[in-house]
Amino acid sequence: MKSSYSYQTNYPPLKRIDKTKVLKNIWNQYIKKELETGEARPIIAESWRRSKGYGIDPDSAKAPVICSPQELRKRKNRYEDTLHLIRPFMDDLYEIVKGTDSIIAFSDPDGVILELFGDSDIALNAASANFKIGANMNEKHSGTNAIGTALVTGSPIQVIGAEHFCVAWHTSHCSSAPILDPLTGNVLGVLTVVGYLKTAHPHSLALVKTAAGSVLKLIEQKELKHEQYMVDNYFNAAIDSISDGILIVNRIGEVIRLNKIAAHLLGISSEPNTKYKLNDIAKLKPLSKNLQEMITGQEVILKEQLNLQQDGEFLLLLTSRKIQVGKETIGNIIILQKKFKKDINNFTAKHQFSSLIGEDPEFKKTIRFAEKAARTDKTILLTGESGTGKELFAQAIHNDSSRRQEAFLAVNCAAIPRELIASELFGYTDGAFTNAVKGGKKGKFEAAHGGTVFLDEIGDMPLEVQTHLLRVLEEKEVTPLGSNQPKSINVRIIAATNKNLKELVENKEFRLDLFYRLNIISLDIPPLRNRKSDIPILANYFLPYKKLSAEVLSEFYTYEWPGNLRELKNVLEQMEVFCESDLLTIDYLPGYLKKGKQTFEVPEFYSGAVNQTRKQTLLLSLKSSSNAAEAAEKLGVSPSTVYRWAEEYGINLKMHLKRKEQ
Repeated sequence: MKSSYSYQTNYPPLKRIDKTKVLKNIWNQYIKKELETGEARPIIAESWRRSKGYGIDPDSAKAPVICSPQELRKRKNRYEDTLHLIRPFMDDLYEIVKGTDSIIAFSDPDGVILELFGDSDIALNAASANFKIGANMNEKHSGTNAIGTALVTGSPIQVIGAEHFCVAWHTSHCSSAPILDPLTGNVLGVLTVVGYLKTAHPHSLALVKTAAGSVLKLIEQKELKHEQYMVDNYFNAAIDSISDGILIVNRIGEVIRLNKIAAHLLGISSEPNTKYKLNDIAKLKPLSKNLQEMITGQEVILKEQLNLQQDGEFLLLLTSRKIQVGKETIGNIIILQKKFKKDINNFTAKHQFSSLIGEDPEFKKTIRFAEKAARTDKTILLTGESGTGKELFAQAIHNDSSRRQEAFLAVNCAAIPRELIASELFGYTDGAFTNAVKGGKKGKFEAAHGGTVFLDEIGDMPLEVQTHLLRVLEEKEVTPLGSNQPKSINVRIIAATNKNLKELVENKEFRLDLFYRLNIISLDIPPLRNRKSDIPILANYFLPYKKLSAEVLSEFYTYEWPGNLRELKNVLEQMEVFCESDLLTIDYLPGYLKKGKQTFEVPEFYSGAVNQTRKQTLLLSLKSSSNAAEAAEKLGVSPSTVYRWAEEYGINLKMHLKRKEQ
């Protein structure tokens, strides 16, 4: 059978009576003869040194400090919750050690015993040595003992016989375990089992450690209940104190929480038991397509202008963020902000990088570069043909930047009359020119302070205005027309053009120094004719409820698309108007496309490119389909055509079809 001294020590294996003598001898050498601590355990030796430093009398026969009744009452009140938690565990612990001459005690973080009970004989003897409720067992008062040393180390400990600093406890065997606050790590108290050296329970240390661990788990559960109570009872109060409308939406699009502001703006009830689906809320109908994409996990709406008037004066801004646990999207939080019309017009960016549709490698590479550029605050120059989506890129960059919560202001340099562009960009003072607005007007740069200015068609900016723009970039300030006082501004500039700025510089139509200032980061957006493999994906995005026939796809692959995405979208919308079937056929192609087909002879090298694009489209369809029939439906062709194309291009259908999940 295991001895009651089965703990880690530096002492040699001896009989119990011999071990008691060894401990007493080590104590005598250190305390009486002032020799080194010898074979004492390091944790005990350190405690002895501390006790000696505190001036503790090693010959003390009882605990020297007892709290007054008034002080004890205060302490019990202070730790009432902890005592309430600990008592059932003390009762259970006592049931285990009962009959072994043991005492169960609980002390507060200062070492003062607040609760104690046990077998009558040892309880009486302990009381005679002042080990009773109110005794202060802190090392500073009572020297080395299990309670005081556990408080110092923050760890469970067993102190046996003469390991105690004072002779009062040399016949005792004590095991203590601190109870720690799971949130702060602070000691809440110490649980202790005390027994006679000769009859102590052999597993007392393990018992108090287990009990302390159980109390810790109970406290953690209590904290979780408190947190849930706060969430349940204070969530509505918190969101109702916010001036914006807040909605929490689950992954199937149901509104599970909303505040009173959101209910007012959307004209719905805020009662907790009333559930709405986003698509059923009348005032959100204009955004039904975007909301559906949001519900399915696509964070396509970052900031969206709604054409909802409130009292004839206000519009709403909508911001949506995904709520994720790990990689799983479990819902969305939607924020509605009420804005004055004059503050919202052209000041928001609604697109983000997930709005940029395509799988073409060059296009995806451009997106990756744009995402990296967004994380900087550098000036960006976007180049590309008309209709390639330069403003979409600009908005996505803004919405992924540190300025996302500020204004995004787009200016088309080609659309503003030459004589007005300077006043539009830089503003003017009262009386600056004939017909000027009384009181003056802020320019676009000043209005976008803190945000982003998107200068579209920068190649059409007059030379004299380019000089002013250069100053804005270099000095970070604007001078309104009619004023000689510059104003500091903080804006990021994203410029775009479909022209060759280097040629304009050579022709003296664009300033070289401004070109270098704008061209810090340049991104070239590929035209649609260079990414024709994306046509089926784009068509599905623009018209999700329609399919393209193989003949239409063939025409689309052959056509050059000088108008790029804008032209493709317009063609699809026209075909949708006239074609009542779910399948768009060649009969509904616009006349100019048909005419272009009749007069345009496809070069041999381009026919090869068309075939290659068709092959890529087939591979994409197979990758997302379980069988040939499903792929055929997506392509708008018959299954036999899929088999024919697969044979023609040497594609193994089984290898490329989507594998079913195991």
